[in-house]
Amino acid sequence: MEPQNNQRQVGDATAVDHHFETLCQVTGGVFYQYGPDSDRLSWSPQCRNMFGWTEAEMGLDSAGWWQRLHPQDRPAAPALLQDWLWRGGPDERQYRVQHRQGHYVWVADRSRPVCRADGPTVILGCLQDVTRDRQRRLQLGLAQRAIDSSINGIAMTDLDGRLTYVNDAFAKLFGVCGTEELSGRDVASFWKHSRRAMVVLRALQQQGVWCGEMIARRHDGRPLILQLSAHVVKDDHDQPAGFMASFIDISQRRRAERTLQESEEKYRLLFSCGSEAIILFDARNSRIVDANAAALALYGYSHQEFTGLSIVDLAEEPDQARVRMSQVEEGQFTHFPLVAHRKKDGTVFEVEVSLGDFRWRRRRFRAGFFRDVSERRRIERLKDEMLSAVSHEMRTPLTAILGYADFLQRSVLPADKQQEYLQVIQHQGERLKDLVDNHLNLQRLRAGFGVAHIQPVAVLPLLHGVLNVFSRAEDRGRFHIDCPAELPPLCGDENQLYRALQNLLSNAVKYSPDGGDIVLGAYEENGRAVLYVRDQGIGILPQHQEKIFDRYFRVRAEGHPISGTGLGLTLVKEIIKAHNGQIWLESTPGCGSTFFLTLDFWN
Repeated sequence: MEPQNNQRQVGDATAVDHHFETLCQVTGGVFYQYGPDSDRLSWSPQCRNMFGWTEAEMGLDSAGWWQRLHPQDRPAAPALLQDWLWRGGPDERQYRVQHRQGHYVWVADRSRPVCRADGPTVILGCLQDVTRDRQRRLQLGLAQRAIDSSINGIAMTDLDGRLTYVNDAFAKLFGVCGTEELSGRDVASFWKHSRRAMVVLRALQQQGVWCGEMIARRHDGRPLILQLSAHVVKDDHDQPAGFMASFIDISQRRRAERTLQESEEKYRLLFSCGSEAIILFDARNSRIVDANAAALALYGYSHQEFTGLSIVDLAEEPDQARVRMSQVEEGQFTHFPLVAHRKKDGTVFEVEVSLGDFRWRRRRFRAGFFRDVSERRRIERLKDEMLSAVSHEMRTPLTAILGYADFLQRSVLPADKQQEYLQVIQHQGERLKDLVDNHLNLQRLRAGFGVAHIQPVAVLPLLHGVLNVFSRAEDRGRFHIDCPAELPPLCGDENQLYRALQNLLSNAVKYSPDGGDIVLGAYEENGRAVLYVRDQGIGILPQHQEKIFDRYFRVRAEGHPISGTGLGLTLVKEIIKAHNGQIWLESTPGCGSTFFLTLDFWN
């Protein structure tokens, strides 16, 4: 089958040759001429510049030329030539030609058949170097695929902020099914606050770049926190053509940071506001790194002073503290029920210590919980003292009761003697009851539990109530009350105040064996109430007045046996102390005594 000659160009061969050669010189291409019938090739001198080969080295026939082609392009060359000769007409194809230095040059081969009037048809062609264009297209293709496949949302807009391109990640980020739906939308519609979008757009126009966080709105209305990086995109003439932005979803990270921050705030709140002293120190060298407010108040140091100390410095006996820390390091102990520590002012007090380990920033620390047990130890000592004292003081009345009871059981006595011994037993029993009651009241007061019902207490009725217990008909004339009726009410526990005055009045009666007036009075002085009990009894020696309020101390009256437990005045002192008051006495031996109490008025 013959080629389709009707598609071949016919013209002046010399003119065509000149035209192609001129075109190659202008464009920097290589001109060639090929005769299919003779299988001869001729090349223009530009082949030296493009490929480094001479005209002869380029190949003077098709077989020689094909050896210069890339091995992947070479097998298809003969078939392409035959197809081209069959179809005729202008043609363009791209392939690779080996350079003299070994690399390959991509060329665009533009050729056309020319039918010479004086000879056979020839092919005139021009080879253009398109290596850079192909590399650019390849890079653009790679960039496009990178953008399309990016896990970050990528978007491009025009200068007015309308979307011209988005990748799949951007569509997924905002909950949209396809990218086509977003084309042309105003980028401000994705912001929760559209005015903020306008601010960012103006910053891009003025500065060319913007980075920061944005609160966006998904298609379903849910908020998003995004990290936005945007910049201006310029055209080939270095003029702004639009904007390109990258969007990273940081919502989860912000939620985690917020959760961590809240956790840290809770820890700091628990640490700083806890009532128990907490000290953090390095497990390696026992240096204090932090302490809460309770620890600062307990030890009296400032935070700066505390962080300059070792945990060992707080102990009264540093050597013992080092031994304890060694035991902790070896895992033997983490709890010490009683340790003596020293405050900044030198005061020694007892603490209970519990320790725990934790790791932070690859370092090991210990948290120490220090509980001041001084008050607990004081109460325990009071309890021990009470038990010891009670057991000692109870022995005397119990001995008397048991002795007389045993004697009555073994002996037959007249009725008057039996009655006498029974009165002794009753008297000792009452003494024992008073002893127990006074001990219990005293311990409750010293432990801080004795004053329970603070209320306004009328003074005059209180004095009359106490006096009625002691004023029998035969000696009622010796008791007197001296109190203005308009005196304001007291602030206190009425039962405890009654007990205090009752003890004072009882002592006044006991230590006035020869009679004499007893006055129970009250008056106002310096904004406080002063209550007093005055007698005309035996009085108290100066050397005894300092000890009169001590437990079990009793004043001996020569020739006058006076019973008692030695706890009455101690109990009175504790009652008045619990009311934030004061107690004192004035006494002259042989002339009597006056006990004074100061108390607050009801406000």
